[in-house]
Amino acid sequence: MTNNIIILGKPNAGKSSLFNALLGKQIAVVNDFEGLTRDLKEIEININEKVCSVIDSPGITGGKSLIEKEIKKKTILSIEKCDLIFLVIDGKKNLTSEDFEIFNIVRKSQKKTLLIINKTEGQINEALIDECNNLGFGLPIKISTAHMQGIDHLKYLVTEIFHNETYGKPPNEVKELSIAIVGKTNSGKSTLLNTLKGENLSITGDLPHLTRDAVETTIKNNLFESKIIDTAGFSKSKSDEDKINYLFTDQTKKKIRLSKIIIILMDIDDYFERIHSKILKFVYEENRCMILAVNKIDEKKKILENEIKKKIYNLTPQIRGLPVYFISAKENIGLKEMIHGIKKQYDIWNKRISTGRLNSWLQDITKKNPPPLHNKKIVKFKYIVQVSTSPPKFNVFLNLNDVLKNPYKRFIENKLKTHFEMNGLPLKIIYKKTANPYE
Repeated sequence: MTNNIIILGKPNAGKSSLFNALLGKQIAVVNDFEGLTRDLKEIEININEKVCSVIDSPGITGGKSLIEKEIKKKTILSIEKCDLIFLVIDGKKNLTSEDFEIFNIVRKSQKKTLLIINKTEGQINEALIDECNNLGFGLPIKISTAHMQGIDHLKYLVTEIFHNETYGKPPNEVKELSIAIVGKTNSGKSTLLNTLKGENLSITGDLPHLTRDAVETTIKNNLFESKIIDTAGFSKSKSDEDKINYLFTDQTKKKIRLSKIIIILMDIDDYFERIHSKILKFVYEENRCMILAVNKIDEKKKILENEIKKKIYNLTPQIRGLPVYFISAKENIGLKEMIHGIKKQYDIWNKRISTGRLNSWLQDITKKNPPPLHNKKIVKFKYIVQVSTSPPKFNVFLNLNDVLKNPYKRFIENKLKTHFEMNGLPLKIIYKKTANPYE
């Protein structure tokens, strides 16, 4: 869904400059002369990975000429189609009757509005700011398009507004779900597919490499409907015979990349082998939604589940907290719990966390455990915003660029997963410098 934004204001307030700053390049003509923009310019802009259609409008004036009336009419029609208004005023000047006429148009529209004071570099007109605080549009946002100050903060607010529209809504039904079963050869992948489907589609047996071409089918239960793929097994052997299976291993990797959920299946007799760590790392680095299942529990009299989990997590620390299900694909033991686990993990994969909760958490965690100094400078965390789901992706803004070391990044990632119950899933955190001096 594309969200529509219109930039409003009187002539020469800096609307076109803001349009260019959001886009990151010069599209609209800007100059100190008033009235250079006469047409509505519209372009799609990616704001923190949220697609927005932004309209640069001509300045609205109180003029009575035919062209000024036509500009005003077109602008008001565009306002009706928009979801958000950027109301721009000149920070170097006092408010005029033209400003108040625009304020009235905006109030009548009843659209979400961000009041933006441009040209706030250097000395700021404090009387203007006090006056803006009483206009009913909330606290004004101070920017300088000439110096690219406050633009990141403005983008952050846009992301917060449009993301918050989705909060509180019931989750969408699971659509086009795809599951791949992967693991070492002879771990029981084909048996699991057959049991989930309720019929024998894949050849099963004790010999390795019985499955070479991926077998695909559809399963349906009371929680979701999904395409499910039985893939060729990974092998730790490097013998000439196993080189034949190179093509099938490569095919499995492609299926992993194309599937939304990956069930990593392990034989209870060899779950501790390092080949499983390699499989886990590959799936993790592909940013897939993951489920772990230890198979063939029917062959054991006693199972120390916590010990098994501990060994798996020690082999691959980044997946710590990922749910582990103990099953028997052959005897249909534990599959009901695993199916519920798939749905729960997929919901977490698509979970969006409110910006307010994220920033409260970030302030708390960095206050208790601040990052090391960088060249004797304090590293300050400005704010965090979630920009996408599946996989969950977050942008973190700081006062300095490229200053965090990997151990501290891992600390932030692990705390984020734990606090918001990400259950060991891979997520992306991008660290950026913000030029906003007003936060």
